[in-house]
Amino acid sequence: MATIADELTSLLAQLPQRDQERVLDFARALAHPPDFPHTPLPEGSPPDALLRIRVDPEVGEAMEKAMEECERIWPDE
Repeated sequence: MATIADELTSLLAQLPQRDQERVLDFARALAHPPDFPHTPLPEGSPPDALLRIRVDPEVGEAMEKAMEECERIWPDE
């Protein structure tokens, strides 16, 4: 059974030079992800910030439904 590196080498050899360079750029980006600066939270503790949010009841219901649907696992998909 071939290792991942062996399989990648074999597949890369089949690609044109331009696509090989794209794969290399992608691998470099994965290996060295950019550092994102720390973003401080707004004043007050997170629960306090959430308590200040006001939305239409319809919007709140739609948000609640969306969150419930996100928690479901669809085995056929």
